[in-house]
Amino acid sequence: MNPDTPANPAPHAPAPRGAVLAVGLGAGIDLALTLALLARGWTQGGAHIAGFMAGTLAALLIAAWAGRGGPAPTAVFSGAARSGWRLVGFALALGLRGGALASLLAWGLPPWLAVTMGVALAWGLRAFGEQYFFTARFASAPLEVRALRAAGALALAVLLLHLATLKVFPLLPEEAYYWNYAARPDFGYLDHPPMVAWLIALAEGLFGHGEAAIRMAALACGAVMMAFVWQLARRLVDRAAAGIAAALAVTLPYAFFLAGQLITPDAPLAAAWAAALYFLHRALVGGEARAWAGVGAALGIGMLSKYTIAILGPAALLFCLLDARARAWFLRPQPYGAVLLAALLFMPVVYWNYAHDWASFRFQGGGRFTEAARFSLHLMLQNILLVATPLPLLVLPLLFARRWTAQPTPAAGPDPEPAHAEPRNRLFVACFVFAPLAVFAWSALKHEPRLNWTGPIWLATLPLLGWAIVHAGALTRLWLGTALHRSAGPVVGLLLVAYSLVGYHLVLGIPGVPYPGAFARFMGWQAATAELRTVQARLLRETGAAPVVVGLDKYNTASQIAFYGAPAYAPPGQAALKATSLETFNGNALMFSYWDPPAGLAGRSLILVARERADLATDRLAPNFTALDEAIHPLALGNTGPGGNGRKIDEYYYRVGHGFRPGTGTR
Repeated sequence: MNPDTPANPAPHAPAPRGAVLAVGLGAGIDLALTLALLARGWTQGGAHIAGFMAGTLAALLIAAWAGRGGPAPTAVFSGAARSGWRLVGFALALGLRGGALASLLAWGLPPWLAVTMGVALAWGLRAFGEQYFFTARFASAPLEVRALRAAGALALAVLLLHLATLKVFPLLPEEAYYWNYAARPDFGYLDHPPMVAWLIALAEGLFGHGEAAIRMAALACGAVMMAFVWQLARRLVDRAAAGIAAALAVTLPYAFFLAGQLITPDAPLAAAWAAALYFLHRALVGGEARAWAGVGAALGIGMLSKYTIAILGPAALLFCLLDARARAWFLRPQPYGAVLLAALLFMPVVYWNYAHDWASFRFQGGGRFTEAARFSLHLMLQNILLVATPLPLLVLPLLFARRWTAQPTPAAGPDPEPAHAEPRNRLFVACFVFAPLAVFAWSALKHEPRLNWTGPIWLATLPLLGWAIVHAGALTRLWLGTALHRSAGPVVGLLLVAYSLVGYHLVLGIPGVPYPGAFARFMGWQAATAELRTVQARLLRETGAAPVVVGLDKYNTASQIAFYGAPAYAPPGQAALKATSLETFNGNALMFSYWDPPAGLAGRSLILVARERADLATDRLAPNFTALDEAIHPLALGNTGPGGNGRKIDEYYYRVGHGFRPGTGTR
């Protein structure tokens, strides 16, 4: 991520002797040891780590022996940087190998073939990385070429991480909840607009039911977001910087998880936000009247995704008030047409709210802030560092600098200042960063902010960040150039390592690393639901009527069971599970209260599933049933996915109640 690192290449140095031999023998040792360890009962996670490390050590020894007396390594990176990026490559290859192996097992390939293909992928990627970066050709290439190749490699790494784990990354309860939206298509929902439901329904219609199918929509949204960041950056900075900006758009934690890996309302929101920034820049700074149609479409789609995008309106108004040329738009029809277009696109949500006593508007307008007021600005700052890293914050001082680069000398050629440094462009970025940030900061003075709220704000800073990284050595503020030069690469490298190892651990498991009990919220539910399906079959035989599974929390348990209890997961001859949440037991069941009012389940047998055994105590449940089974059964949650280590994480519990009697609640 520091493509302008000074290089002292040997442009015509041949490839190290024995490189092909080292890779071939290393891969062979890796595969042989991995298969041998699996045959001795090792878990997939442990066997692949041991095999990969042994193969890597053998390859290094072979390459060192074969390269004695050969040319020195190409100096494209310093020794420490070269070692660091090779460690990143090792972690990335291991993470991709684990995800690909688990996915291949999930698709039904024989274990030996899945293992072989995983080993081949890991070693192929490592060899590709060596030839892509650690060569004289890369070291001697112009700055723009190096930056664009680095950006392309980063974007490719992110894409491969997504594709490798698309099917096997554990499904979050939030994703399962939004799938429940899609199973009941509508123009709106209590806690969010309908776009996420429409995207999931479209993806399932095209690809069928499953984690990979619904997450394809998130991947598509991430691609759209990246494309619009590239387009915005090209209006402000050179191609090299724009490439880095676009790659960072999908690499920073907010975008990686919530706008690419997981299907949540943030995925279409991020795409619409990036599109809105691009069209707003064309309209407000570029003076293009036709760009207002894009503004209206982006804002309308954004409002169908998540209400948060509405804060771009005050940011645009602020820019128009501060910029003399933009104030002319107050007297022209195009901005009002954009507002009308956005409102027309948003009308389905208005209609749903009208038909449901304005429930969603009331919920988002204050219904979620029911906790006692407390100062939480420090939590907002912590969340910013988690979702955006410090990198976007580092470049904000440039918005207030008169000049970004040192004055050029006659021999240096034309002024290297980018269009981004022009006052109107700096004002545009400042308005679309600080105005939304002020809204969230004001909220954080009294309410605890959510982790993801500020995530899309930082999209506006990425062109500036990309330029500052590429041209760090030319900045007038030497401290900033030094900070970016020293931090950008390590931050991006650590992110790739974290994404790779977290994915590997969640899919296969890393020996000796435990799973926190909280992971039971999203791991092991396919196996747990299969157990509940067996209970359902027994009750159906005994009572002649299918029971309903009820999660005793707000939505997490019911959502997971509903997703994995769907017909696509039911074995031949077994019925699908119906799962829901009831406000009778928890006081707030979100959309489940609309889908399954308690009165509609009167007299039914219920399989009650709870996080705590005490929640199933007789004295708490007896008023709502004519009879309760005596037994409270454990429901184990663990890493039971394809290739998983089978390790138990925690236990939920279930109990059967007969003759449900809706009441005012047990809590």
